[in-house]
Amino acid sequence: MLGLGTVYGDWASLTLSSFVFLALLTLASRYFLGSLKHIPGPFVAKFSSLPLFYQAWHGNRVFWIMEQHRRYGPVIRIAPDKVCVASSDGIKKIYGTKTAKSEAYSTFRYHDVKMCIGLLDVKSAHQRRKGLLPAFSRQNLVEMEPVIRGHLQSFLHWLQVFDRRNVPVDAFKWFRYLTFDVVADISFGQKIGMLDGDDSHFIQQVEYRNKRNSLNGPFPFILPVLRLLRSDTAKHWMEADEEIAKYAIRAKEGWSKSENQDRPRVDILARLEEARTLNPENGLSDKEIIAEMMEILNAGSDTTANTAMFACFELACRPEVQKALQQELHDAFPDPTEPLLLEKLERLPYLDGVCREGLRLHAPIPSYLERVAPPGGLEISGCFIPAGTKVGMQSYTNHRNPTVYPQPEEFIPDRWNGPTPEMKLNFLPFSAGPRACIGLNLANMQLRIHLGHIFRKYSVHCAEDTTRASMRHVEFFAIRPKSGTCNLYFRQIEQQEQKCV
Repeated sequence: MLGLGTVYGDWASLTLSSFVFLALLTLASRYFLGSLKHIPGPFVAKFSSLPLFYQAWHGNRVFWIMEQHRRYGPVIRIAPDKVCVASSDGIKKIYGTKTAKSEAYSTFRYHDVKMCIGLLDVKSAHQRRKGLLPAFSRQNLVEMEPVIRGHLQSFLHWLQVFDRRNVPVDAFKWFRYLTFDVVADISFGQKIGMLDGDDSHFIQQVEYRNKRNSLNGPFPFILPVLRLLRSDTAKHWMEADEEIAKYAIRAKEGWSKSENQDRPRVDILARLEEARTLNPENGLSDKEIIAEMMEILNAGSDTTANTAMFACFELACRPEVQKALQQELHDAFPDPTEPLLLEKLERLPYLDGVCREGLRLHAPIPSYLERVAPPGGLEISGCFIPAGTKVGMQSYTNHRNPTVYPQPEEFIPDRWNGPTPEMKLNFLPFSAGPRACIGLNLANMQLRIHLGHIFRKYSVHCAEDTTRASMRHVEFFAIRPKSGTCNLYFRQIEQQEQKCV
């Protein structure tokens, strides 16, 4: 008779062998029989998402994907079920009205309420955006220009303080303070005072949330694994939403208390309340408003700040570009006491080119934005992408296409004097189509107002520890500098001119 141990040993061996056989069979079927077998890409990516996950975990996803495009062409397979496209003819097809978002966006929620960015199907997203769009219209945002300039004056005061002390400004941190104060005020009419308090807590929560959404959305296994390992990372990721929600809830409560004051309200929340009163069918519930305000505080304070910071860095590295911008601003506003109004700033071609180059090279969201191929699939660049495939593009690659943007890594504002149709089509800092970033008008306003005021009064120079290497992108949905800092000297132009006399 066989011993019990022998039976168990044989059973274990059989189970292991069966598991290995099934795993190999699955991998072989993906390679030889899968509907994406005709799409080129890294060999391992045909079987596993691990290469993509590894790069995403280290903040290198956009670089890795771009390198694969260089090797394999405009349509590539980056995971067993994911395709990335880098061609002009894919933009409208992928980001049009027929493609839904993938489950990767499901992490954009607060408790049981999805944010607009996290609504997967086109119909529900369209309904939510109808309730939000009046608040983000250009006409409404222009009314808030004095609010933006008010906070900018506080920011400029700090630049003056740092200049007098002859110490650099950590632009990575201070631009976030500025944009958070701006976004909180135009959202709720509340003075948070981040510029006054030098509070990095909110910034840290934004970092945690961005990393979680960047990783746990496309790789939903990661959070359960981190929890199982009792990782502090999981704890921080889960707490980030609650911490950001506290800011939104506290600000909304403050807004409600001041609602009956005898003054016109121009903030976003006032517009949402008006829309809800006029059209209850399209209006947002209280929970939906809190969820959307969380996303506005997060995205609005993070993305614009990063682009403004990187633009200042680029101009610090290119004195000739900086001088050209300063000359244009001086010619447009010869009186240093004249207000730099948006209406006039928007007509300055070189400032417009600087803002566009900042958005091209340092897009707020440069990463792979995923959709699901609709019934009937998609035909892009001669390649068929079957229905149900997760497919997307990343602006990081499109913005560096040398056939569209010659010398793509160079910061050349003049390239936007008479841009070609291909340049306009491939310019995707806010994505494209009906689900493009709802805050693009606000971002464009802030960039022009902030950079216009700064370079009318200051010249910018890199500190010794701020280099191309330290400012290399790290991408967790949004971008940030690898070093986590951007130390720049802001020198008042008037003082420099007096010293030269």
